[in-house]
Amino acid sequence: MNDRKTDTRNLDGTQFAAFSREMEHRMEQLLCMKRLLEQTKTAMDDCREPARTLYDWYFKGSWLQDRDREEKHPLKQPAGVYSEDGLYDLFQDLEDLCRSVEEAVRDFRLQMNPETGDGEKSRGIVQDGQQSQKQ
Repeated sequence: MNDRKTDTRNLDGTQFAAFSREMEHRMEQLLCMKRLLEQTKTAMDDCREPARTLYDWYFKGSWLQDRDREEKHPLKQPAGVYSEDGLYDLFQDLEDLCRSVEEAVRDFRLQMNPETGDGEKSRGIVQDGQQSQKQ
């Protein structure tokens, strides 16, 4: 038997109402997180091409020559892209954040459903031998 299962059969009306409020609050927390994750996924999808373009220009392209040119003939516009460590630090920060998010996702999935939260491709929340609460 799952030790996380909640038995509400012995709760009186007041206790059951408090329990239900707590469950509703927890659901609202997860709905908020879901919206944030959807926004994050959209932002990542939208930034895929700009990230690749900047990465290739900085690490494989003409960034160094372009920076030298900008230093000799300063642009009369924002040019933070030519700062000594700006893009390098940004890419390092993004890499670190992506790793941290990947770890958080694995930990979250494991906490939510220990049987499938190991990072392997899940078949969904309802596993073989379990019945769905949705009817």
